[in-house]
Amino acid sequence: MGKSVPTYRQELDRIISEWKKFRRGLRKEEREKFDELMREAKKHASAAQYQASSDPIESLFMSILLEHQKTLDRLERRLEDEGLDIGHLPRPEEGEDGHLAED
Repeated sequence: MGKSVPTYRQELDRIISEWKKFRRGLRKEEREKFDELMREAKKHASAAQYQASSDPIESLFMSILLEHQKTLDRLERRLEDEGLDIGHLPRPEEGEDGHLAED
């Protein structure tokens, strides 16, 4: 008999299992966020299976990035709905004029 190829969901479970020690080293609130990321990766298991990438962690990361992009889009819409200008939000290290602050 030939070997069967594991599904993406099986591979994802294997990857998550491999990261158990990393997860255990996180603080409680960080573990909760880690678990959220893994749930986000599972949301797109069907698309990842369809992609059939040779490295399943690529699909895991793409799924997480997609969920983050969706969150950013929702936040931008909410800011726009409230009439806030989101054209440029200065980073913490930038001054009010958008230029990098000098030390």
